[in-house]
Amino acid sequence: MALIGDAAFCVSLLAGQGSALAMISAYVLAGELADAGDRYTEAFAHYETLMRGYIERKQRGAQRFAGALAPRTPLGMIFRNLVVRSFSVPGLVRLVIGRDIADELELPSYRWPEHQMRAQHRDPTISM
Repeated sequence: MALIGDAAFCVSLLAGQGSALAMISAYVLAGELADAGDRYTEAFAHYETLMRGYIERKQRGAQRFAGALAPRTPLGMIFRNLVVRSFSVPGLVRLVIGRDIADELELPSYRWPEHQMRAQHRDPTISM
């Protein structure tokens, strides 16, 4: 089985986080499905519980920055370009907007069935 993440909760076309969120969501959803066995509705509910707050924070952060990244006036474009250039100063991005870009999601550690099966083949004393 293959599970591919989806950036369905795209935080912004300007945020550049679609791929990272797709990988995170694929990992968490696959882990929840593996843990739940045949109880898919339980897996989906737990996945949503784990991910909803994280994604909503990302979406709020993107909304705050959307206007700054796509200014409507020439003066706004000049200001945006100056700000973007200033972010090349080491540590400035984290200092200025760190809380809005920091990831505070602690990924669960899942027991993957394939990994368990490989471990059993190497050491027949290991039980699941």
